[in-house]
Amino acid sequence: MNRFLSSSARSVSAVTASVLAACCLTACSGDGGEAPAAIRVNQAGYLAGEKKLAYVMGDRDTLADAGFEVLDERGDTAGQGDLGPSLGGWNDTYTAVRTIDLSSLHRTGTYRLRLVGAGGEPEVRFRVAPAGQLLDPLRADGVRFFGTQRDGGDVLADATGREASHLTDVRARVYEPAGTGPPAEVGGPVDVSGGWFDAGDFLKFTHTTSYVVAQMLSTVRDTPAVPGLREEARHGLSWLDRMWDGETGTLYAQVGLGSGGQEVRGDHDVWRLPEQDDRRTVRPGDPDYLLKYRPVFRANEPGEPLSPNLAGRVAAAFALAAQTGAEDDPAQAREWLDKAAAVYARADTRPDAGNLVTTVPADYYQEHSWRDDMEWAAVELSRGAHALGDARASRWRGEAVDWARAALREERGG
Repeated sequence: MNRFLSSSARSVSAVTASVLAACCLTACSGDGGEAPAAIRVNQAGYLAGEKKLAYVMGDRDTLADAGFEVLDERGDTAGQGDLGPSLGGWNDTYTAVRTIDLSSLHRTGTYRLRLVGAGGEPEVRFRVAPAGQLLDPLRADGVRFFGTQRDGGDVLADATGREASHLTDVRARVYEPAGTGPPAEVGGPVDVSGGWFDAGDFLKFTHTTSYVVAQMLSTVRDTPAVPGLREEARHGLSWLDRMWDGETGTLYAQVGLGSGGQEVRGDHDVWRLPEQDDRRTVRPGDPDYLLKYRPVFRANEPGEPLSPNLAGRVAAAFALAAQTGAEDDPAQAREWLDKAAAVYARADTRPDAGNLVTTVPADYYQEHSWRDDMEWAAVELSRGAHALGDARASRWRGEAVDWARAALREERGG
């Protein structure tokens, strides 16, 4: 039985999935030298007023009789109790994962959670606060981060002193991925300027950008007051729009070559600032040529079906653009909805196993599921159509249900 010593009910939960499972791990050795016990809490903090859980990982026998104690900022006991039932083992080292239910804590403050009776008594601090106190700084950090990741002429110099970069992307050439030699040019020019750098390099991927743009626009739709978010979402959306050529039915998947070889150097082969690529003096055939004049890789042959994971995410992003603009600019919103519908309709819903398109090479981001992406697209298409009074809303809503069932049936754990 758990007892919390407060004057009113206290409650909280893991902030949201968008916090990306931030957690804190504290460990110490047990008496018998077995695996150390560890406490995991949400490092961002817990929202006052919602359910919240912490987790303890350790040896099954060591945790069998363990309990917990919560101390407030003054060191007074705010609660104590027994560990919840085991959820199973994490791995061979941590043979039990037990819950700690902190759902009776709701008073704003910083607390210490201590494990007792497990040897060494590990402890960790966590916060309880209203949503604004916890989430507003995270939202601001998220917007600021993507601002620093901008490519092209519209960089935010006030963030990091950045300069415009990769201005030659405005007239980029299309290439086939390399086999045993350098990539082969097959078309262009295409305008793929702007967008965001991915991870720790200067490549740009439709695979990741479409997901980020969709998440940003979902937030704009649901909580439109986040400073700077709408503008940053538009920056990513503009680039994603350039990656889709509706006239030829071509989706471009990537800008830039990651790893080169003996004859050509790629992004991962050179340590530099992004604007230095524009200053290179190169000619075709030079090892650094593709650092300045970056290749674009297609997700599909013109007019051919699209990998459904990419089709689903891009369609979802465009449909969310329709939703967020439906009230202020319905004409443009209908254009976004039609683009979303075109991408969605081109999805290959019978792809070969293990043949989903992500990046070049696919090892950067391997993916095996796609029905959830199609479900997402259908949901957002339906919502966009509903916002614009489009009769296709009911059909897409039905398809969303079908894709949800298919994802549950075919892609559990995938």
